[in-house]
Amino acid sequence: MHREDFILLKELYIRNIAIIKDERVCPGDALTVLTGETGAGKSIIIDSVGLIIGERASKELIRGGEEKAVVSALFEDISEEAAAVAADLGIDTEGGTLLFQRDITDKGGSTARINGRTVPLSIVREIASKLIHIHGQHTGQSLLNEDTHIVFLDAFADCEKEKEEYLALYHEMQGIKKRIAEISHDEQEKARTIELLKYQIKDIDSVNPREGEEDDLKRKRTKVQNAEKIGKHAKLIYRALYQTEKGFSACDLIEKAEESLGALEGVLGEATAFAETLADFRYRIEDIAETIRRECDMGIKNPTELLDKIEERLDNLQRLRKKYGGTVEEIKKYRERIASRLHDLEISGELSEDLENELADVRAKMKNIASVITKKRRNAAEYLQKKITDELIFLDMEKVRFRIEVTSLSDFGTDGADKVAFAVSANPGEPLQPLSKVASGGELSRMMLALRCAFADKEHTETLIFDEIDTGISGKTSHKIGVKLHEVAEKGTQVICVTHSPQIAAIADTHLFVSKTETDGRTESSVRTLSEEEHITEVARIIGGAKITEQTLAAAKELCMGGEV
Repeated sequence: MHREDFILLKELYIRNIAIIKDERVCPGDALTVLTGETGAGKSIIIDSVGLIIGERASKELIRGGEEKAVVSALFEDISEEAAAVAADLGIDTEGGTLLFQRDITDKGGSTARINGRTVPLSIVREIASKLIHIHGQHTGQSLLNEDTHIVFLDAFADCEKEKEEYLALYHEMQGIKKRIAEISHDEQEKARTIELLKYQIKDIDSVNPREGEEDDLKRKRTKVQNAEKIGKHAKLIYRALYQTEKGFSACDLIEKAEESLGALEGVLGEATAFAETLADFRYRIEDIAETIRRECDMGIKNPTELLDKIEERLDNLQRLRKKYGGTVEEIKKYRERIASRLHDLEISGELSEDLENELADVRAKMKNIASVITKKRRNAAEYLQKKITDELIFLDMEKVRFRIEVTSLSDFGTDGADKVAFAVSANPGEPLQPLSKVASGGELSRMMLALRCAFADKEHTETLIFDEIDTGISGKTSHKIGVKLHEVAEKGTQVICVTHSPQIAAIADTHLFVSKTETDGRTESSVRTLSEEEHITEVARIIGGAKITEQTLAAAKELCMGGEV
């Protein structure tokens, strides 16, 4: 793997966070350490990264007197997995870069953006989890949660394909179980349900609603309600336009005008054209008159009786809509569903037997796949626990015993038929116990580092930040931790480490120094990359404190040259 293929946090920009006014932090692409005196602002940088990955924002983080704080982080050369996750969530990653930004206001508001697009924190966390992890004295807590142990192991066991097949069968099994439960009521409940479903089907069928029927009925109701008025005016229209017993209708007069124009043919040049136009008018008037008579001739002998029938029909349709669905289509779909359920209940004995056979077939397939997964997990556990133990021994936990226990569940779970738990004994003579009962903060940090080292050969991981991993650890052990951090970095992970250990600082590829100064009566924190000479001087300061002597400088040079103090 080439260094340019690594996921990289290229730049972290911080403005108005605590004592940091305006600062750009540019870590290297291998092992970067941050050092500085207590209170200089190292923890503020880690908190700022926490904001980037979706941790809770507080207005108390804003620099005093300011209205707004901003943190942004630029990642380059993101992995295909991270790009795929971002794309699935609607974030464009063209060019292989992602720019995260978090704005905080003094009113308590917080806005997150990725590549300029405002997004919820849930999306920030999901994408950021593929890019960067922070490990500190308290963030190794994921190791204490046994539910995560199977995730760690499976990442090493190469069982993704089998787990995908198994999970599909698991969901199928759950669906079958649900159907069996639905039809396996007690007899009284089953009888009540059957009667209810039959009643509902009969209720819908007795009305037999049709698409568009309600609108037609409402139009018909309006016509019936105005039948007398419609009849009166329809007769007037018909007589005036087409046929009347007294005088001439419009059609009669137009017809006479046509005859007169015919007499003027050869005398008046346009007479024929005018006659044809009038004939067209006459035909159209006749059509209007006939249509009016036909539409308005309802033949209603008893309007009150018809209105009652229409209202009753409308009431029945409205009742169905209230009970079974807002539209005729929804009512019909509801009927289909309950008819299917009624059928299942009526033949529940036979259907239940079929489903039980189907369930047995699915469980048999699950058992076969689960056994393959179990075998892969146990093989991986045997190899991984030895590798992690070797790493922990190197990190001065010489008497440690580390075991990955793969035990069988009583039934199938979402991850297979296994339970995975990490157990450890850090001291001779002590029994193996869950990590939560025996691991201290320093031990958890070393175990997380050991896991990362174990996985370094397996796959490329993300940017890792270790916050004071050396707390409570001797100089000799610190040197070994530094070696391992460097080893992880060399195998494909950008590692950033906040440290007070000269042994770890000395081995860094990039050394960032965090300091604070007073400007115009206010404290400001700043970060700068140290030159090789400054790097040695800072290591000497960590060794000897504020006063740097020739002895501490010599010791620092020896550490930086690969020696131990």
